[in-house]
Amino acid sequence: MTEEAITVRSMTAGDLEFAQVLTDSEGWDNSARDWERLYSLNVGLVAEVEGAAAGVCTANDYGELGNIGNFVVAPAQRDHGIGRALVEAALERLARCRAVRVHSLMPSAGFYRAFGFVAEGMSTHFRLSPEMHGLVPFEVGDAEVESARSDWDELLALDARQFGGDRSRLLNTLADAVPEAAFAVEGGYILAKGEDTHYELGPWVVESGCQRWRQLLEAAMAALPREATLEITVPSPNFRVTSLLETQGWEAVDYMLAMVRGGEWSDESNICARAGGDKG
Repeated sequence: MTEEAITVRSMTAGDLEFAQVLTDSEGWDNSARDWERLYSLNVGLVAEVEGAAAGVCTANDYGELGNIGNFVVAPAQRDHGIGRALVEAALERLARCRAVRVHSLMPSAGFYRAFGFVAEGMSTHFRLSPEMHGLVPFEVGDAEVESARSDWDELLALDARQFGGDRSRLLNTLADAVPEAAFAVEGGYILAKGEDTHYELGPWVVESGCQRWRQLLEAAMAALPREATLEITVPSPNFRVTSLLETQGWEAVDYMLAMVRGGEWSDESNICARAGGDKG
């Protein structure tokens, strides 16, 4: 196979089942609804070999910042330049961003270094089993938090200040994904995605001095079915969050290396949890 035989194009609706099969093969729990949401944002890319789909990734453009994620090549097609072609196409799409990030699984770090990505930190992926979720000892009343949509413009402004880019399109889709677990307090918010028996919390973002940051998580957990497995990905600087999760029975199940190409990424000390689906 030559690199000339590989083409990369935008994802179409007909690619969604293929994309889900690939992420399912990696155990990433992307649902059909997740891929429909990503397709609606027009961030998906598909690599083809002689007209047959062979790999996928997403490229999210947030203005100053960009993110590459959901990056998988079909096992039988690996080591033939398909991954390189996908990343090159994603970087071209994100060319206007001053910094591009990928959250790499540890075995893939060397691959991204070849593109100029530099390691800058770690993230911990936590999971709460249905058994532990059912034992969570709190119930949060309606007066404790508000719907994330209650002051949407302020929520978007808060996220832009803390994240450093414009994630309004992404956040709109996430606020609609699981509205019963989308909450805000003064100086912070939390969203979620998922369905039935599996949910992922994030983004969860606060500003310095937010007094009710913990209640955001507790409200989201209480709003979701107790028989559901919950997951959350926490950036390494947030020791107060990891300490809280450990006391509640969350288990650290995986680690990802945050890698950046270009300029420096924004400070993440107030990003309590990342949005899901961005590993590769």
